[in-house]
Amino acid sequence: MQGARFGGNSTMLIKKYLLHISLIVLALIMLIGSTESRTAKASFFGRTIFFPLVYSLKAIENNQALRQENFSLRSQLTESTLQKLQLQNELKEYRDVQAISFDTAGRDFILSEVIGYTGQFQERNLIVNKGSIHGIKPGSAVISGAGIVGKVISISDTYSIILPYSNPRFQVPVMAQRTGVQGILQSDIAGVISMNIIKLGSELAAGDTIVTSNLSRLYPKGFPVGSVKRLRESTDNLFISAELSPFTLVENLEHVFILKGTN
Repeated sequence: MQGARFGGNSTMLIKKYLLHISLIVLALIMLIGSTESRTAKASFFGRTIFFPLVYSLKAIENNQALRQENFSLRSQLTESTLQKLQLQNELKEYRDVQAISFDTAGRDFILSEVIGYTGQFQERNLIVNKGSIHGIKPGSAVISGAGIVGKVISISDTYSIILPYSNPRFQVPVMAQRTGVQGILQSDIAGVISMNIIKLGSELAAGDTIVTSNLSRLYPKGFPVGSVKRLRESTDNLFISAELSPFTLVENLEHVFILKGTN
């Protein structure tokens, strides 16, 4: 063990002083001989040792500068890309706000981005990136640029959970825009959106526009819901049901608008 340790120490000492020893040997070689001999040796060492060494050192220095410049350019590119994405998102938000196609009855709203879902299949809810610190309150109505979306059912400081109309737990009074026929908006577990509990004999036809009712405590009257796709009679022959094509597709939403002053 001691011999191995001694051998290792000797190797380290040799490596440490190798450059110094080499320089001393070169200096001694340069001192030996005539002036012409020393000049020839200086020319030889310059071509074979010193010039390549200086060139290598400069190449290393240039490589370090290039790496630093490359890192700086990559950082600038990353920053520019992030700024571009931010501007694109802001432009998208602005276009979504401008795309609201109906009168919101003068209600202020908070623009929110859909960032996830909870639940499974037709029973899933939306998660948005605004919460209580942004002024969101439970029970607030939620819309898109095309019509109703649902309502806020849970909040934290920085996000909220929205119960959409496509969830079977959501219900809201609606009516036919043309005739004023009343009903209840509901969804079944298969995702079929319907206007139910319509009195038998009511004036309603395929293609009629359905909007929120004056009986709704969640939405102002007249917010778009969808159009009648087909009519169905109930099994008790007391009511009819209208299957709807909703104006808002929940699964395609990127942004929603949470109305202020509704809970």
